[in-house]
Amino acid sequence: MSLSFKNLSRISTARLSRQIVLWIFASFGELPQLSLAQANQADGTFYQGSRYDIVWFPDQLEEVIMAFQKMFYQVHQAIAQRKQAEKALKKLNEELETRVAERTAQLTQANAEIVALNERLKAENEHLLEIAQMKTDFLSTVSHELRTPLTSVLGFAKLIDKKLKEVVFPAVNTENRKTQRAVKQVGNNIDIIVSEGERLTALINDVLDIAKMEAGKVEWKREPLSIEGVMEHAIAATSALFQSKGLVLKKDLAVELPKITGDRDRLIQVMINLISNAVKFTPQGSVTCKTHKTDNQITITVIDTGIGIAPENRPKIFDKFRQIGDTLTDKPTGTGLGLPICKQIVEHHGGQIWVESELGKGSSFSFTLPIASQVNKGLKTLNINTLLQQLQVPVSSNYSSTQKSQKTILVVDDDPHIRTLLTQELEAQGYQICEAEDGLQAIKQAKQSKPDLIVMDVMMPQMNGFDAAAVLKNDPQTLNIPIIILSIVEDQERGYKLGVDRYLSKPINTEVLLRDIDLLLSQGTSKKEVLVVDEDVSTVRLLTKVLQAQGYSVTEAFNGKEFQEKVTSVLPDLIIANADFWQQSDLLKTLRFEKGMENVLFILLAGKGVGN
Repeated sequence: MSLSFKNLSRISTARLSRQIVLWIFASFGELPQLSLAQANQADGTFYQGSRYDIVWFPDQLEEVIMAFQKMFYQVHQAIAQRKQAEKALKKLNEELETRVAERTAQLTQANAEIVALNERLKAENEHLLEIAQMKTDFLSTVSHELRTPLTSVLGFAKLIDKKLKEVVFPAVNTENRKTQRAVKQVGNNIDIIVSEGERLTALINDVLDIAKMEAGKVEWKREPLSIEGVMEHAIAATSALFQSKGLVLKKDLAVELPKITGDRDRLIQVMINLISNAVKFTPQGSVTCKTHKTDNQITITVIDTGIGIAPENRPKIFDKFRQIGDTLTDKPTGTGLGLPICKQIVEHHGGQIWVESELGKGSSFSFTLPIASQVNKGLKTLNINTLLQQLQVPVSSNYSSTQKSQKTILVVDDDPHIRTLLTQELEAQGYQICEAEDGLQAIKQAKQSKPDLIVMDVMMPQMNGFDAAAVLKNDPQTLNIPIIILSIVEDQERGYKLGVDRYLSKPINTEVLLRDIDLLLSQGTSKKEVLVVDEDVSTVRLLTKVLQAQGYSVTEAFNGKEFQEKVTSVLPDLIIANADFWQQSDLLKTLRFEKGMENVLFILLAGKGVGN
């Protein structure tokens, strides 16, 4: 039986919704049973089957139901796709986790390798530093060892030259031409030996300088100084080089340049090196030395018209042991350390050094030095060089040969050749000589024979020279015996702190050695007491040497505590103090107003911060 709707508009929304729900369930195969009465109430067609009672609606509702069926099909498909996507996503997550784990393991391994590499690089770096230190130590040791035989060679060569000229040659009959030629050749040969020995000494000194600079063991003597004086000294020292090569020296030096603060000897070393290099690499033409002031610094330039430097070689010329040119054809001379040493010295003074060059036209080496600070400008001070020039008037010793023969000198050195050399030199001056091989023998002989002076090496077996000097200067029986250290070991500060009177370096400068021996033996006890106050040990010792040579009795103080103790016990007639120390010491400022100190003369030396 079939019934059609009489008026679909009369069907309420609720009733229609219920029937749609029935169809929704039907679409999923889940249609609940429906009673005849419920169907009649729905005003639709009712079918009664064996399992379900089915209500059929008109065509208008079929479209709505089909739309819902389509929608639910799409939902079903979406759910299926979502499940598939979730499955794929899970797989991707698992793959990603696997990849992350693998990558993490790779990064962990790489990090471990980096750590191991860093440790290896650190070890390699430490090894390279150790090798560099070994190289420096080796150069220093070899240089020192070379100095010992070189001292003998150079010393005996000069001694032979002196004997030949003073004794042998005058006694030779030079009327014969062969004899004249032989005498001249022998003299020239000896001069060559001395000249080459001094050149070898300079090369060894370069090696020692670079080793000491790298180790930070250079003793710098900073003081206000004039750059004009440095330039003139260097030009005078290299004048013979210009004459031998026929080169022209030009000077373009600015006038009234302000003072700089620096180590005079080291800056002269820089200038001599630059001028010597300019002469060496200039076959013909000229070398110009130029100075000028720019802002707060002075620029010094050495210009040559020589062979020039190729562009690829310019960055290398300040490298250690670097020599420009082919070693087989150009035959470069020197160690290749001159310019690196110059660079170290200039940079230590707060300046810069550089080169400008054009191949075939010449080179220009320039460096700058900062102008001295004008701190304490109003303080009237005296430059140490000025003071030394005023004090260090050549002293002519009144020692006669008879007086010298009454003086005994103890020569202490483990090298028998050095002892022989010194013995011959000193005996030629009329002194009595006794010898010792090491520090222990020196102490024993000093106590037994009471020598008037001791000349002693440092590096010796059994007991070194420093320890021996310390014992001798602390023993009442020997403390007044003057001691001259003569050694390849350059540690003046340690020697002076121990109380030695002079510290000289090998190879032996015979003239300086004999002069110092003469001064130490001839000086007497002065009625004038001088107190020298400075934290710089080398400055104190230098002043002490000059003052004692003039007959003054000198007392040294290196700090405020020592000064306070000694000034009241010594009651000096003259106090020489560093200006910086004056500024820092209230005691020194008020001392001249103390009772009994009214007539004490004070001399202030220009300190590091003093420009005048």
